[in-house]
Amino acid sequence: MRFVVAAVLLAAIPFFGAAPAVAMQASEANAGDTDSNDDAEDRKAKQKKDKKDRYRVLPIPVFITEPAIGEGLGIALGVFHPQKRERVGDDPKAATPKSIGDATKRGAAPPVVSGVFAGYTSSGTWAAGVGHANNFRGDTIRYAGIVAYAKVESDFHVQDSPIGFELEGTLVFQDLKFRVGASRFMLGTSLSYLDATNVFDPGLGAGVPPEFRTPDLRQIGVAANAIYEGRDNTTMPSRGQFVELGLWRYDEALGSDYDYWNPTLRVLSFHPLGRRFNLDLRLDVAAVDGDPPFFGFPWVKLRGVPALRYQGEVVGALELQGRFRAAPRWIVLGFAGTGFTAEDLDFVDDNNSIYTGGAGARFNILKSQNIWFGLDAARGPEEWTWYIQVNHPW
Repeated sequence: MRFVVAAVLLAAIPFFGAAPAVAMQASEANAGDTDSNDDAEDRKAKQKKDKKDRYRVLPIPVFITEPAIGEGLGIALGVFHPQKRERVGDDPKAATPKSIGDATKRGAAPPVVSGVFAGYTSSGTWAAGVGHANNFRGDTIRYAGIVAYAKVESDFHVQDSPIGFELEGTLVFQDLKFRVGASRFMLGTSLSYLDATNVFDPGLGAGVPPEFRTPDLRQIGVAANAIYEGRDNTTMPSRGQFVELGLWRYDEALGSDYDYWNPTLRVLSFHPLGRRFNLDLRLDVAAVDGDPPFFGFPWVKLRGVPALRYQGEVVGALELQGRFRAAPRWIVLGFAGTGFTAEDLDFVDDNNSIYTGGAGARFNILKSQNIWFGLDAARGPEEWTWYIQVNHPW
C-alpha cells in the first residue's frame, strides 16, 4: 500500500509549499527624509522577521502524474507554520571521517507544514486525507504523519501481463525520529496501518496466485530506522549525504493478516562541482522475507518506471542526476538510472535490463521556504512519461 501513499497522498504534501505566498501585509509608512540609515535597517530587519513569524495558508492545485494510476488533479489546503529560529548549526560539507563525527554542523531544519488534500485520476483512483510534518527542540525530534482514505485502481503484472485491481480502504502512517545528542545521526520508528478490500478484474484475476486474491485485508507494520542526516537542507540539497537503514516487521501479533520482514537501505549523496553545477547520486535497495501481499513485494523505483511494474524479493535502483543553476531561481537537470531484481518471483518475468533517463527543470517558487516547482520527462524500458515535481525528486 505504500505505493498508494507515494502516488496519491504523499504527492500532495510537498505541494503545500508549491504556490506563491498570500499577499504580505502592507509595510509601514515611509519615514521622512530625516530617517537615519540605522532606522531604515531596523525597519527592514523587522519586516523580514514579521514575514518569518507569519502563518501562510495556501490553496494549491495538485497535479498527479504517476503512470501506475494515471494522470489526475487534486487540491491541497496547506498551512506553513512560522519558521523556527533555533540554531541548528552550519551547513555540512561532503562527508569525511572527521565531519561524520562532528556534532556541531547540521543542516537547516525541514519546514513545518499541515494540510488537507484530495485528488482524482484518470484510472478512477481517488484519495482524501490530512497530513502534518513538524520538528521540535531545535530539530532534535522530527515527526510526520498521514491519515487518509483511498480507492486505488491500478495494474499488477503477472508474467508481463497487466491485471487490473481495485484496492479501497483506510491508511494511517506515522513516523518519529530522535537525534542522537547534537550529532547528525537519528534513530526512529514508524507505524503503517492499512484496512482495505481488494478485487481483481473478473476473469483476468484467475492468473493471480491464490494467496493474493484475499478480498479483505489488513496490514499492520512497525519499523526501526537508523538515519545519518548530513544534507544542508531537505528540500533541494546541494551538499552532504543522507543514509537510512530501515527494518519493517508486519506481524499477526500486531493484528496484521501477514507475517514478513522488509529491510530497506537508502543512500543519497550531493556534490557541488563549481558554483553552478551539482552531481547527485542515489542508491535504493529493498527486500522481503516471509509472506507479503502482492503490493508488499518491493519494486524498482525510478522515474520512467510505474509503481509495481518490476518486482522481486530483492530489488534495487541506482540513479545519477546532474543539476545546473541557469539563473538564481532556475535549475535545469538531466538524470539516468538503472534497476535490478534478484530472487525473482515465479509469477513475474525476469528483467534485469531496466534503464531510464530524462531531463527536467525547477523554479524556486517560494524562496523563503526553499520550495522548488518543476517538471521532469523520463523514458523507461517501455515508454516516456512526465512528472510534476516539487523540490528534489528524492
